[in-house]
Amino acid sequence: MWSQEPHTFHFFSYYLRRSLYASIVMIGVLLLIAYTVRWIGAAPFLYWDERIQAAIFPDTTAAHHKLLPVAVFITSFGSFRVSLLTALGIATLCWVYLRSRAYAFAVISSFTAMWVLNTLIKEVLQRQRPALQHLVEVGGYSFPSGHAMISMGFYGMVFAIWAIERKIHERSIFLPCVLGALLILLIGLSRVYLGVHFPTDIVGGYIAGIIWLVFTVPVIYRRAYLPYSLFSSTPGS
Repeated sequence: MWSQEPHTFHFFSYYLRRSLYASIVMIGVLLLIAYTVRWIGAAPFLYWDERIQAAIFPDTTAAHHKLLPVAVFITSFGSFRVSLLTALGIATLCWVYLRSRAYAFAVISSFTAMWVLNTLIKEVLQRQRPALQHLVEVGGYSFPSGHAMISMGFYGMVFAIWAIERKIHERSIFLPCVLGALLILLIGLSRVYLGVHFPTDIVGGYIAGIIWLVFTVPVIYRRAYLPYSLFSSTPGS
């Protein structure tokens, strides 16, 4: 149903506006959270960070460290290299197989926005990483977690597109919703397990990704169901 897209320009302009709004809100919310924490004091948040880290970060027992290869594998999905290859592969699939430039653009833009915005926000806030023995090599600052942002904002978009396609064909969206939620959760937990992020870094990354999805997924959803009429009739588009 996406082989003809007479209003592609209108879709792109509308999507880009929504992306801009999402970026502004995302930056504003995260800065508000960060400076509110500084104003009221970080002690309560560090208390919960440390308690959660104590439960998740591996102790000295061999049994606990057996999960290390699993955590490294899971966390790799949030790395720049793997997420880039995934973005290129899925965008190509959307373009060639589903014949949807809109899907492909949403995938690539979600990947790009998450990494660019995460780098920008980290440079502004400059929160140091946990003073734990990092089980993998990392660089840069800690808040918000880039892996959490990419898992929610990018992989969330991928699973949302899968769910939309299933809904269009009147199939259950249970599978993409469950698998998507599981992957997002595991990537976040892996970062705490590896000692490279505070739990609040993960929460911040998730919040940023959710804001992105709230603004952008409805555009994709409406485009899938109203490919010809919606964007040509949108005021100001």
